[in-house]
Amino acid sequence: MDTTYSGETGVVLTLEARARYDALARPDAKRKLINDLVIPKVSGDACEVPKGHIVRITCIEGGQICDFNAFYRDDPTEHFWSGRTRLLQSAHLTVGDRLWSTPPRMRPMFTIIADTVEDSRLPNNARSHDLMYSRCNERNVALKRGRDGQPNCNDNLAGSIAKFGISPDLVHDAFNIFMVTGLGDDDRFFLVDAVAEKGDYMELYAEIDCIVAFSACPSGTPEFEKKPLGVKVFEPL
Repeated sequence: MDTTYSGETGVVLTLEARARYDALARPDAKRKLINDLVIPKVSGDACEVPKGHIVRITCIEGGQICDFNAFYRDDPTEHFWSGRTRLLQSAHLTVGDRLWSTPPRMRPMFTIIADTVEDSRLPNNARSHDLMYSRCNERNVALKRGRDGQPNCNDNLAGSIAKFGISPDLVHDAFNIFMVTGLGDDDRFFLVDAVAEKGDYMELYAEIDCIVAFSACPSGTPEFEKKPLGVKVFEPL
């Protein structure tokens, strides 16, 4: 699919490509439901998203962070690259942005085609759909809260991809869908409760055959109420 590259400032879709994605995201676009998952709160799951299919992640009971990992189905050592995506796109992603893979291919894995979360900019330029934070893991939770053995995204993702034979060593920093973050005046990252509401969703179009893992993040701010997530995979018709 044609793109115009603009160096480290981002990757801009052509008008023709954007029109194709907009057509795929239309509410009246014809689709076939291929998979329908509910990710219980503080847990994870994974599924296949073939090339040309659309995956929708939904806040089915209200705002809930989704840690999103993606792997090339035929070679999972090629997976989502948070850092490079952050540089090519931005620190917070939305419609028109792409998720890029690791070297040597370093190519688009997904393109975001729909995002219903209101783009309200909060203090310190906080926004939804974060690429700054790393995934939570057991040691991180223990250091912050003094409790061992707590649920965390790293373990959720590792357990989810096991059914596809993917090594837990390939779990990587996530695309934190619905997570609201910013950079404070003290030059430190911060996060606040998600502004996504019940029914809000993001849709991503698969550019290659992928295995995708999801974690309904058990962490977050102290006030963060844990909720489940909905995941649907569609085949455009």
